[in-house]
Amino acid sequence: MSRLRIVAGRLAPAPLGDRGIALPLALLGLLAVTLLVTTVLLTSGTEFAVSASQRDADRSLYNANAALESYVARQGASAAANKYVEGTDVSAFGGTNYNMSLARLVRTVTLNPSGASSLETWSVTAVPAARGRGVGALIRVNRTLSNGRISVNAGFTSGGNVSIGGSSEVSNGTTGQVGCDSAAAPYSVEVSAGSSVSAGSNNLEGTTHVSTTTKQNLMTSVLGVPLDTLAMNAQIKFGPMFKCPGFTNQVCPEWPNNVRPNDDNSLTTADSVFNWGCPAADVGLSNCHGGQDRFVVVGIDARNIGSVKLNGDWGQGILMVMHGSLEIQGNFIFRGIILVDQDLKVTGTQGRFDGKLEGTVVAFGENSQVTDDVRGNAVIRYNRCSVNDAQNALNRNRIDQMPQNLQQATFAWYELVR
Repeated sequence: MSRLRIVAGRLAPAPLGDRGIALPLALLGLLAVTLLVTTVLLTSGTEFAVSASQRDADRSLYNANAALESYVARQGASAAANKYVEGTDVSAFGGTNYNMSLARLVRTVTLNPSGASSLETWSVTAVPAARGRGVGALIRVNRTLSNGRISVNAGFTSGGNVSIGGSSEVSNGTTGQVGCDSAAAPYSVEVSAGSSVSAGSNNLEGTTHVSTTTKQNLMTSVLGVPLDTLAMNAQIKFGPMFKCPGFTNQVCPEWPNNVRPNDDNSLTTADSVFNWGCPAADVGLSNCHGGQDRFVVVGIDARNIGSVKLNGDWGQGILMVMHGSLEIQGNFIFRGIILVDQDLKVTGTQGRFDGKLEGTVVAFGENSQVTDDVRGNAVIRYNRCSVNDAQNALNRNRIDQMPQNLQQATFAWYELVR
């Protein structure tokens, strides 16, 4: 009997097809779409954030520029003389406070026969007080001083009677103008209406003249402003009418001992209150204590002492004495302009300078009937060059008191980096 043997056959592999692949593909597709969408979202979100930041930054920049322009225009339209002042300020624009900073970069002063002019270049910056971008720009302003000249017609002008005697001389500058070759003044001495001049023939060079201007109007005719107002532009000041930040009591010291110290040490430094410059043409370089090109404006309030006395030494520029008189003794020399509120007395003696006043002298005779007196060997000589130098020294100071005028709109715009 035979046995039946059954052998299991080898199974053939199932044929490949697309059944069962849909799910992986779907998952892969979903993943790809998810990545694309995520990338798009991230990119668009970043772009939006960047654009929003750029928009805010641009808005901040434009607002800062508008705040600066607004501030400059508003200050330019103000009635203040000094519309732009160095330092900081706060200005509101669009509901935001801006910190303004101003600095004068350049100042060019031009002196001319009728006065002076000044061209200033300023830097103005605006920065928001909270946060944001800041900007800066440059502006130009000018100042003009018209009729900034002292109107005189003589070597010596007086509001009252004048007496000249001894070996003294008052000259219109026809001859002997020291360090200057310029035209003489019309007269040696000119007095106000109703006044007189008493002098010998050897005491005068040039004629005398009685003006139609009264003593009460002489100051206005010569200066155009009160002497007190002009004196506020002095660089060196003495007396109670002045305020001096350098002193603890905020008031300038009195004229020391009523006599200017005859001390060389007080003249050696440029910032000394006794260094009034050195008229080298008269004194000589060897005797100058520095500052031979120094033309200063000196103001002395004599209300508590009555009379200012000068003896020895020298000066150049403008010397003003308010609320009192001036007495020059001995060998004092001055080149420029001397203006005295009340009376003048000169008693020059033989010596190094012979009491020489080279330029012009005006004694207004305010509240006084005392005769102005020139005696001894004193010399008062009109000198146009000295007068011009003195006026220029004064106008350099006065020009900063004139109103600022915006010359042009902002220029050289720049952004601040913080």
